[in-house]
Amino acid sequence: MADLSLTELAEGATALIVGYRNGGRDRRRFIEMGLVPGAKVTRIRSAPLGDPIEYAVLGARLAIRRRDAAELLVEPVG
Repeated sequence: MADLSLTELAEGATALIVGYRNGGRDRRRFIEMGLVPGAKVTRIRSAPLGDPIEYAVLGARLAIRRRDAAELLVEPVG
């Protein structure tokens, strides 16, 4: 199965982070937020205008801009 970007994950779906697109220009920031390969992430909901998107990862809730979430590659689980 082809990897998806985090923005393509459906609301309520869970996925594993498998890497970063374009060499991960914001890789350090993603790592600091716990968005590391192997971490499970669940899409909770989008803001009314679609940006940012709320995700749950490692017991925390994060609001991530759509353009940043597009840099994360995920593989759906379940």
